[in-house]
Amino acid sequence: METLRAVEGRVFDSRFPWAEIDAEVARSDTAVLDLVREACLIESYFGTYTGKLMELFWYDVDATSVLAIEAFEAYSHFYILRRYLEMVGHRPVTDEEVRELRERDRDQQHTDELEELVNFMMTEHFAAQFFSDLAERAPERVLGDILRRLTREEVSHSALAADLIRKRLDADPALKPVVLEHARNFRHIGAYVLPSVSNVKENNIEAILRMDRQIRELTGSGLGSAPGSLQEE
Repeated sequence: METLRAVEGRVFDSRFPWAEIDAEVARSDTAVLDLVREACLIESYFGTYTGKLMELFWYDVDATSVLAIEAFEAYSHFYILRRYLEMVGHRPVTDEEVRELRERDRDQQHTDELEELVNFMMTEHFAAQFFSDLAERAPERVLGDILRRLTREEVSHSALAADLIRKRLDADPALKPVVLEHARNFRHIGAYVLPSVSNVKENNIEAILRMDRQIRELTGSGLGSAPGSLQEE
């Protein structure tokens, strides 16, 4: 795949100072690198996941545009994190692992638009928090810079998903309770293919509160309100 490698080089070689990576410093905290590896695996799944959503949202030009951005940037995250692990020599992610991971969801059909949009919005919100927290903990400078960039991109992805939800609620406000119910039953997209998804910090309350405010802004009710108490804004 010489052409692919050449294109990846043109896209990514100048994005970060790869030659300045200090592998010894990076390997001084293998727990951080294990979390980088988990994130890399999750990002590798988004390529096939967004393909399924493209089919689901084929009629909505805004949605397919958002998904195209998500697909490219998730691939970027996968490539960057995989390359970093290879360069520092810590448990590189193999093609075989990626295939096995994607196969776990191969026969699953994701057909509920609002459920997927809510899971997408909330997954990207918590992914931003994950990368931000990991950047603070990363002992190696280049990795910190990588993770801060990924954080900004995940924030944008969550906002794009929220806009798609808002578009549907503007067209049909009666869907607000449905969105709220999906938010209360949130499932991280990484958990579609992994048995569990890690946090960097034990206490994730700030990120939860920010998402609660987002849900309240969309639906008029927060995650902790009693079922049936939804108020129109």
